[in-house]
Amino acid sequence: MTRTAPAAPVHPVAGPDSGAPTVLLVHGMSDTWQSWRHLAARLPGTWRLLAAELPWKAGTDHHWRRRGTPGAWLAGTVEAMPAPPDIVVGHSLGANAVLEMLATETAVRPRGAMLIAPFYCPPDLPITWAVHERAQANFVRIIDEGLRNRLGARLATLDAATLASMRDIMVDRIGPVGFTALFDHFTATAGLPLHAVTVPTKVLTGGRDPSLDGPRASALRARLPGAEVIVEPEFHHFCHLDRAAEVARHIAVFVAQVCPDPAIRGGTP
Repeated sequence: MTRTAPAAPVHPVAGPDSGAPTVLLVHGMSDTWQSWRHLAARLPGTWRLLAAELPWKAGTDHHWRRRGTPGAWLAGTVEAMPAPPDIVVGHSLGANAVLEMLATETAVRPRGAMLIAPFYCPPDLPITWAVHERAQANFVRIIDEGLRNRLGARLATLDAATLASMRDIMVDRIGPVGFTALFDHFTATAGLPLHAVTVPTKVLTGGRDPSLDGPRASALRARLPGAEVIVEPEFHHFCHLDRAAEVARHIAVFVAQVCPDPAIRGGTP
């Protein structure tokens, strides 16, 4: 297949130079490949963990949209790898890139895929200004949550006004073009041919994550009947950071299902 977008860099995160399984990690909007290190430390050391540095990383100008969709960028990246990954794990926009790749790029087929905190637009949802405004409010809420996660212990030293100012700076850095890229992809998910997703797929989302609330999680489950959709009531959007040990267990269970041979799955955390 001819790639519709260039390949992005892929970096080793943990594990041996070769091993089973090889897991490719795909970050979300305005994040970096290094954001996976916290979770990687809780996964088996026998696994080979790689992380793609996609063009929607932190600091981007979002011109990447002119060269391909998220799924096309990820497909180009996977095709350029010396050997395809066994499992692909994505978070947020990265999860949606995985979903789009599986639904539209038929030449790219890992053994399994896991989507952490994806977003999905049911085909019967009218795209109104109210939906747009709610999406924008959720966008700011998720940025605020991400900021709090990254501050860690420093969060306790900041007053509310300083924290709000820092959040507003992050919102401005991503800008309207970044939000539009997310909203465009959100609406485009309604038309994805999800029946074409044939590999084992697990969706992990949170009851406190506005990106895939109850009705939309149910709609995705209905349109992707072969997938396992798990909603953890206490998880937020950045569960791979603040609930890393629990997310790692979900990944380990999934890998054990997709790669049942202990020699392949490399043990459990």
